[in-house]
This record gives sequence, C-alpha cells and structure tokens, in this order.
Amino acid sequence: MQILDIAILTIAAFFTSAITAVAGSGGGAALMAIMLQVMPPAAAIPVHGAVHLVSNVTRCWLLWRHMSWPIIIRFALPLPFGAALGIWLFQGLSTEIVQLLIGGFVLLSLVSGSRGWRGDNELPLWSFLPVGFAAGILNMIVGAIAPILGVFVIRRDLKKENVVATLGFFGVVSNIAKIAGFTFIGFSYQSYGIAVLCMIPAVIVGTRVGRLALDKINERIFLIIFRIILLALGLKLILVDGLALI
Repeated sequence: MQILDIAILTIAAFFTSAITAVAGSGGGAALMAIMLQVMPPAAAIPVHGAVHLVSNVTRCWLLWRHMSWPIIIRFALPLPFGAALGIWLFQGLSTEIVQLLIGGFVLLSLVSGSRGWRGDNELPLWSFLPVGFAAGILNMIVGAIAPILGVFVIRRDLKKENVVATLGFFGVVSNIAKIAGFTFIGFSYQSYGIAVLCMIPAVIVGTRVGRLALDKINERIFLIIFRIILLALGLKLILVDGLALI
C-alpha cells in the first residue's frame, strides 16, 4: 500500500472511532465505506475485522460483568456456520455487487438506531439462533453490521451497559470468524500489516478522544453532519462504485 493510503486509513480509523464514541454507532460502517475507496472489498472486509477486533476485545474487557450470556450463547453458536456459508457466497460475488450491498447497509445504518420498524416487540431468546446465523453470513459479505444488530439487542431487561457489552462480544465472535474465514480462502494480512498496525492504535485513541469530547460538542448538530457524510458515502458506493460499473 502507498504511504498516502495508509495515512488516510489511519486518520479515518481515528475519526470514525471518535464518532462511534459520540454517536453510539455508525463509525464502523463509515470506516468500511472509506476503506473501500482505497482497497477492494476482499481486503477491506478482513482488515476492518482485524482492526475492530482489538476495539471489541477492549470493550468486552472493560464491561465483562455486564454481558448478557443467554443472548450471547444463542448468537455465537450458529455464527460460524453462517460465516462458512457467507465466505462461500462472497467468493461468487463481483466487486461491484459487494460494494452495492455494503452501500445499502451503510444507508440502512442511518435508520437502524430506532426499533420502530418492529414496534415494541422484543425478540424471544431462541430467535438469536437464526440472528447469529444470518449475522455470520452478512458479516462476511458486508463487513459492518453492528448498527443493525443493536436494534435486536435493545430490550427492557437490559441496561445500556448490557447492550454495549453484549454487542462488543458479538463483534469479537464475528471478527474472529471473519479473520479465520478470509485466511482460509488465502487472504494475506501481511500485505496490509503496516496499515493494520497504524489503524489499531488510531481506533483506541479515537475512542478515548470521542469520550472526552462527548460533553463538549452539540450532539444534535454533530449527528446531522455525520449522517450527511454517511449518506454521501453510501450513495457513492451504490451509484458510482456499484451501479455505474455493472
């Protein structure tokens, strides 16, 4: 990779992590969209997984006592099987189709913070089995699905700390499966080693800076600007990088 590309990805990792710390979600989807501007999906998805694995492990370590294990176990058990199917499907998709799908999920993340589309109904615990399987498939193809999963985990019996911790463990399991799956089909992380080594500390520092800035910025204005940026990135992936090249 070129030095300029690595610099862009490092800066993006910092700012998108800070964004997640302020907005609660969406930073991972934004980082994925930015990474696709400098690398193909076959590299962006596994590198994104390696970078965010560190972030999610840190979150789990800090919030270990807040894990919702009944949900986690049901989610994690079928996820590897979904991941195996997902990596098989990924290999049959063109770069343009993958960019279209990721762009769609980036746009979907703009409205995923609300559970209004499913009303006040909460998922029964058994339903996290198919959710985990589906997450395994999608995680291999679009890479960043945390905002979507957050909708399912928001429940009356869980506090904010429980939701954040449980989603963090979802991320750990998903990213390990992603790393294993792409390694199995021959992806070489060594080729992007410098970028990963630069992005990991940027993610950690960005999260810390975002937490410190949380009380010092106008959250409403910030979220409006962030959603406009996310909308632009999603539309570019769909209209310019996807449909225009099919």
